[in-house]
Amino acid sequence: MIRLRYSIKFVLHRRERADGTFTVRMNISWAKKRVQRNIPAYVFPDQWDENTMTARATRQHKDVSGINSVIAEYKGRVTKYFETSIINDHVPTEDEINELFNTEDAEEVNQKHLIDDTIEEFIAKESVERGWASVTKNKFKNLKHDLLCADLTYIEELNEEGLEKYTQYLFSRDLENAVLMKKASILRWFLGWCRKKGYIENDDYKLHQPHLKCPQKTVVYLTWEELMQLYKHNYGYKYQLSIVRDVFCFCAFTGLRYSDAARLRWSDVYNDHITIITQKTSDKLDIDLNPFSKSIIKKYSLKADRKPADKVLGAPTIQRSNVMLKECALLAGIKTSITLVSYRGSKRVEESVPKWKAVTTHCARRTFVVNSLRLGIPAEVIMKWTGHSDFTAMKPYVAIVDELKKENMAKYATLYENEKKTSD
Repeated sequence: MIRLRYSIKFVLHRRERADGTFTVRMNISWAKKRVQRNIPAYVFPDQWDENTMTARATRQHKDVSGINSVIAEYKGRVTKYFETSIINDHVPTEDEINELFNTEDAEEVNQKHLIDDTIEEFIAKESVERGWASVTKNKFKNLKHDLLCADLTYIEELNEEGLEKYTQYLFSRDLENAVLMKKASILRWFLGWCRKKGYIENDDYKLHQPHLKCPQKTVVYLTWEELMQLYKHNYGYKYQLSIVRDVFCFCAFTGLRYSDAARLRWSDVYNDHITIITQKTSDKLDIDLNPFSKSIIKKYSLKADRKPADKVLGAPTIQRSNVMLKECALLAGIKTSITLVSYRGSKRVEESVPKWKAVTTHCARRTFVVNSLRLGIPAEVIMKWTGHSDFTAMKPYVAIVDELKKENMAKYATLYENEKKTSD
């Protein structure tokens, strides 16, 4: 085995590209030989760390995983060749090292679209045009993370083979089928945009629709009695819990999504109703206020220096609220056991948990719909308040109420049996 010293260094090319980035240049030295080649990684000057020879996240350019994965790929390719050559007592030639880069034509590489950059472009453009909430942006940031973790670098790799590679990566994480189906839908959405932009030429993504068992998701909601437990509970010095509870209850009395309740301003509030443009669908909703929702607004109206543009409820982030809500529900004594059913592949998973563990901000909206139906309010009227445009979305709630009606009607059988015993 020969002794062979070699070095691999990465620097930025001197010439700035049109978008303000610089191409990463790879310098390879060994046995008085040297090869310099550009690689398909493009970095803003403030991202580059000369010491580690990698990109680092900055305030303006946070996501660097795609850049560093390309650097790692090329470094690994060259390192592997040198190590194999050392074992075989062979000193590589310059042509052999250049051949490692010629596995893909240089012009073709430059025309390819990095997943990292393309998804960032997609988010930047679509979020402005469609007025996305941060939740939607995060779905595509998660998509980017998943694709890079699946060892995919370019959009052009997302053909039938690449999509299968991505699917196998997701399966390896033992995710619920419902989550896998959502991720597949998000990927199709993104690749449809790429197709329109001309970034990909194949339509393989249209067939990427996993057929997995996805049972009707358990609708977690609070009964009227449980809602009252939460509404009336005194959290004492835990003021933040009181705020989270109030926002949840306000949604449960109005049908608002948590994101819309958090954005509600005093200028949206009138004597007997609120008016709001929803964040998710941009619908204008006029929602009548009832004594319960009015009482919550009154509680927060006592602030003397409030202005029309001020937010009514001052809600924490949805992530923080979901954590705190579980504590709110636990302290309020909401401990009814519920069964959550899911599938992972062909495996059915049933989990029995106390309801407080399953409560999230979106349960408030479900609570409003179920309790409104139980009060006998027509579904068409409820849809005017919630903004549901399709009756299909109401079917799970109607099914719950129908089941409750059957259970209550069954009580007559008990009364009948009791009466029969008495008469006998």
